Amino acid sequence: MRAIIRYIASFVVLLAIFASCERRPLSELANYTNIKVEVDIEAVANVTCDIYNEKIPIPVIEPQAMHVLFYEPNSKYVAAETFITDIEYNSKGKRMLKGNISIMPGNYKMLIYDFGTEATIVDEYYKWEECKAYTNEISSSLKGAFKTRSDFDYIVHEPDHLVVARSENEHIPYVEEVHTIEAAATSVVESYYVQIKVEGLEYVATAQAILSGMVSGNKISSNIKIIEPQASVYFTMHKSDDKGVPVICNVFNTFGRIDNSTNNLEVTFDIKTNDGRVIQKTFDISHLFLTEECIKHHWLLLDETIVIEPPKNAGGGFQPEVEDWEGEHTEIVL
Repeated sequence: MRAIIRYIASFVVLLAIFASCERRPLSELANYTNIKVEVDIEAVANVTCDIYNEKIPIPVIEPQAMHVLFYEPNSKYVAAETFITDIEYNSKGKRMLKGNISIMPGNYKMLIYDFGTEATIVDEYYKWEECKAYTNEISSSLKGAFKTRSDFDYIVHEPDHLVVARSENEHIPYVEEVHTIEAAATSVVESYYVQIKVEGLEYVATAQAILSGMVSGNKISSNIKIIEPQASVYFTMHKSDDKGVPVICNVFNTFGRIDNSTNNLEVTFDIKTNDGRVIQKTFDISHLFLTEECIKHHWLLLDETIVIEPPKNAGGGFQPEVEDWEGEHTEIVL
């Protein structure tokens, strides 16, 4: 009887072995897919090309981590997500981020973006059509400096560069070996260089500016600009020179201007002098966006000059004076 039972058990085991002899590597059982993202920033004006003024700092685009999302094509909600952090450089010297994700084979929408930007906020990322990038409004104290504009302007911080890769039809096949997805991420943010000549630059302590007529964000899954509400972008300025001519200038970031817009493009400079004066000037620069310098290089070069008068007291503010010491002899009775 026992021999019969052993025979039946052996037969069942053999059937199970033959039924399961299809080759399936461990990686397929976990449904791993490799992700490789190339950070493509070769043509970012005023950052990696078209540098007008090398004497001032320029933005840096070096993502340390990227958020990877796959969406169901019908519901457009997240089916799988991960973060990739492995960094290397390819033969062209381009930064690469790598990692893997566990996801079933099928068709998906894919979105990958730079994770960890300081000023740029990515929100609604669990919905394909709603995923957006934007920045917060500036503080009330900063806004108060622009008295003529603060009552009606939506003034926001400039964004960090945000590199994004996307695909509306990403197919993950059934394969024995691990499938690899390669993508290129480009920035949804633009950089402009702005400068204006200043007579009396030596009297300038600090300077800041806001530029109106800018879009307020970007729907990063479709790379569509968010034009409502229209925004003004805040940024600080540097003291420098252009071929020996004193200027205040900077490279600032924006999600872009409203397409085909040729009005409401005004820049306001707020300058504080060493002796505490405040000089504020506003210029309409709509025409500058139509110049070859702006179209090709994103340079906004104002022809105007801001004049800073010398302090009334050329020596500055309070200056205490100490006269020569005079000897005085006094007897102390103990």
